[in-house]
Amino acid sequence: MKPVVIIGGGITGLAAAWELQQQGVEYLLLEGTERLGGKIRTEYADGFIIEGAADSFLATKPYAWQLCREVGLGERLIGTNDARRNVYVLRDGRLHLFPKGMQLLVPTDPDGLMATELLSDVGKRLMLAEAEVPPRPANGDESLGSFVRRRFGQEALDVFGEPLLAGIYTGNPETLSMQATFPNYLTLEQKYGSVIAGSRHNKPPAPAPDAPRTAFVSLKNGMQEMIDGIRAKLTGDVRLGQSVAYIEAVKAPGNFSPTVYLADGEKIEASAIILTVPAYAAAKLMSEIVPELAKGLATIKTVSSATVTFGYREADLPEPLNGFGFVVASSEPTHLRASTWSSTKLAGRAPQGYALLRVFLGGHRHESDPTLSDEALFALARSELAKIMGIQAEPVISRIFRWIGANTQYEVGHLERVAGLQRLCPPGLFLAGSPYGGIGIPDCVRQGRQIALQALSVC
Repeated sequence: MKPVVIIGGGITGLAAAWELQQQGVEYLLLEGTERLGGKIRTEYADGFIIEGAADSFLATKPYAWQLCREVGLGERLIGTNDARRNVYVLRDGRLHLFPKGMQLLVPTDPDGLMATELLSDVGKRLMLAEAEVPPRPANGDESLGSFVRRRFGQEALDVFGEPLLAGIYTGNPETLSMQATFPNYLTLEQKYGSVIAGSRHNKPPAPAPDAPRTAFVSLKNGMQEMIDGIRAKLTGDVRLGQSVAYIEAVKAPGNFSPTVYLADGEKIEASAIILTVPAYAAAKLMSEIVPELAKGLATIKTVSSATVTFGYREADLPEPLNGFGFVVASSEPTHLRASTWSSTKLAGRAPQGYALLRVFLGGHRHESDPTLSDEALFALARSELAKIMGIQAEPVISRIFRWIGANTQYEVGHLERVAGLQRLCPPGLFLAGSPYGGIGIPDCVRQGRQIALQALSVC
């Protein structure tokens, strides 16, 4: 039997391999680099646990924690330290505590919103008057910026919409698609005439009895433990450092019959191919066999980002890290997009007596920052932290992770574009991963497993 060939060893590809294994289907997973995990990457140094990108995943979407339990990592899951869950917003050069009762964009406690200094009185009144704004006719997609501005006002977009909602996607709110990023808000507007009113009526379902108790979940030894745990349970053919040179396929209606050629000259006949690599890489592989698909894949835009992590002696900090970190209002003249205070957010991230924090740079406002030299990037991050948090001390440890062109932009019309790309895929060719149906770890796991099940139809 010909194997299903999975190209790309990030979390999507690993989830697909796991699902195929569960179904008793032969697979071959090819990863061009010498490590699995893609953007999930953890370093261990001097007692610090340092994450390159995601430090946790959303628990309200069950796919990731369920997979962890399936591969024997259930006892390794940990929640966030919610007793210290203070989150701040940087505005006018100061860190302001996130208003009481705010659920991302939605003010559920009017008194909590009125008490904050983050918005002007006019901005607060506009947010609380959202229920008086008539719903937009349901006639297609719109940008996140347009939606937030229309329903909550410009200040709400600057202070909450861009740093929180668009920040999740490292994106520009003026181009991000509401349908692809926050369709639940569109649904509430259409069903109840108001996001605030809809949130009052639409209470989230009670979590499953076996669900984690915190909104975000990680693992005791960091996110790399998830990758290593899945890999340890895979019994199929998993190859590192194996890049694909090109793919051939029979060009006949209803007959895909792909053959994968590796860079070392090996030829592999496949029953199906699952592409979980970035869209630009998928475009190159499809350029000869499905040119229209390649052309469409090449139009999916990305931006670059970087994380810079510092470890400090707690005694050297001006004050304790009392919270999970901060996001940055769009009007602030800083290169930072946000900061996570890792040693407060998650247990075991720093040795006793030390603190660990990281900052996020790049994105649509400062996309060239991730290409700076190590020296320049460290200096920029330290300078910004000195202004914002007053940290002047020399860090005891520092790390940079660059993600060049690695953040997919779900621009207006994204769902329609993805549907069009999927229609161009011949039977036996499947697309999955963050360029298409969700950037978070749970969504990538869901896609990998769903696509693996779809691949069964051609095996």
